[in-house]
Amino acid sequence: MNPTISYMAFSTNKSCKEVLYNTNLWISDFDCFEIELLFLKSLTLLNVFKSNIPNLFERLQLIIKEIEQLRAENAVLNKKVKQYNNYVDSILKKDVFKLSDDYLEKYHNLAKDVFLFTQKYKNFKLELYEFLTGIIL
Repeated sequence: MNPTISYMAFSTNKSCKEVLYNTNLWISDFDCFEIELLFLKSLTLLNVFKSNIPNLFERLQLIIKEIEQLRAENAVLNKKVKQYNNYVDSILKKDVFKLSDDYLEKYHNLAKDVFLFTQKYKNFKLELYEFLTGIIL
């Protein structure tokens, strides 16, 4: 099940405070994703699966590899968002008039990246849960 939803930016004019708020939400989500991914990795390493499943070990190894790739993407995107968040926050604290319009372009680029990663992550979890449903003892 891979729902395909395209990113759409409905509001192109966001205030600095709204951008800061949204990036703080993203950072919180990334922290949660990291904890979930570590849990899912631990779960796949447990010996709680039916032993009569063909290619179970190979499938679990692929899942662990995909989890590690998602963790790496999560970390990179989280770092980008934190840097952008710090940039906007520092401008707000100094002089909001020094903030050029490119902050919105950067925001929308980040928003698209966050959206695409979140969709990829949700699809991974759906597939994993469907797989695990039939093989857990």
